[in-house]
Amino acid sequence: MTGTDHDVYLCSREDGDTGMAANVAAGFARLGFRVHVPRRDAAAGEGAARLAAIARIPDFVLLSSPVPDGTAGRLPDPRSAEIAHAFKTQRNILVLADPAHRDPLAEAEAPGRPRLAAWQQVAYDRSRPRESIALVAHRLVSSSDVEDRRFMTRVKAAAVTVAILLAVAVASRAVPAAMRWWNRPTAPPPLPRFTLYWSAVGQRMQNGQWAAFPVTDGSSVAAGDRIRLAFSTGSDGYAYVVARDAQGGLTLLYPGATVRGASRVRAGLVQQAPPADQWFTVDAASGLAAIYLLAGHDPLENLEELAEETDAGSSPAARLELLSSTIAGLLDGKHAAVPRPIRSRKGREVVDGLAPAPPPRDWPTPTGRGEIASPIPATQTGLLSAMAEIRVAVR
Repeated sequence: MTGTDHDVYLCSREDGDTGMAANVAAGFARLGFRVHVPRRDAAAGEGAARLAAIARIPDFVLLSSPVPDGTAGRLPDPRSAEIAHAFKTQRNILVLADPAHRDPLAEAEAPGRPRLAAWQQVAYDRSRPRESIALVAHRLVSSSDVEDRRFMTRVKAAAVTVAILLAVAVASRAVPAAMRWWNRPTAPPPLPRFTLYWSAVGQRMQNGQWAAFPVTDGSSVAAGDRIRLAFSTGSDGYAYVVARDAQGGLTLLYPGATVRGASRVRAGLVQQAPPADQWFTVDAASGLAAIYLLAGHDPLENLEELAEETDAGSSPAARLELLSSTIAGLLDGKHAAVPRPIRSRKGREVVDGLAPAPPPRDWPTPTGRGEIASPIPATQTGLLSAMAEIRVAVR
């Protein structure tokens, strides 16, 4: 496969920690990234092919490795040339390092290459590998480096255009007119109405086996049932999934990491709530009243605060108020007559005629015993945001 078929170049030693490399590659794949793990053959042309792939793939992740014993430890590290090329081609570089490896190449300062910033280094916790991989994925998604490279490309192209225009203007004594044209305000690219695709499935223990059943608004569930949501968005944005129990308590199902910005999602990628292979279990004592899925072009500040707050950091009443006020605001905005144009916080206008990204073809299928059809995702739309409410009755 060519580099354009991938999102992440995974750089590791063939004689290094193969278990860590396999776990990280599988973790990225679960999160929707297309991972390129290069071959380490000594055949002619393989080194050039790896460097060409680095130049095409936007994200570069270096995995730490223990220094081999014996002769192998004194040979040049094949990863050195690859990370040097990643810096040269201005890739989005992150290092995932196991503290036990003592790898000089994974340190912030290494001879012959630029210093790594603090945000480019993530510690690999063997006891909690999923959280380490999720943090790297979040930093890859939210990093501004990729957008900066695209911006600089546009700036260079614009600079060439300006030079030509200025030469023409000088020749025709029209510099003032050219400057007025250059300084004219330009609008950022528009956005489509925000579109949210989702489905929910449950599992119930029957005769010692988990049996799958669909979950929709108004479904009945029982204590001990397990529920999982799948969702995707028609535009890049921010998403949150919150479960409210019968006592008014809240459980944040998405995002899984309690850091600001972890709620960012990409259009066309399927997200799971709870993330990875987890399920939300209906508690016998507190029950379940509803699950809310909220998403939009801009982050929802109340829910960002809810995501950052731990259960011990605020009272259940305060957390419920954050959710209730957000839902009320979205409902009021949905039914209100809003004057046009509507713009996001970054100034991008929402245009009705633009088509959002469609739901992904590889939508998750239910797991467990029982015959239920593969879910067709439901669709919710709004101007700047969309919301789905799944109310359930515990029997």
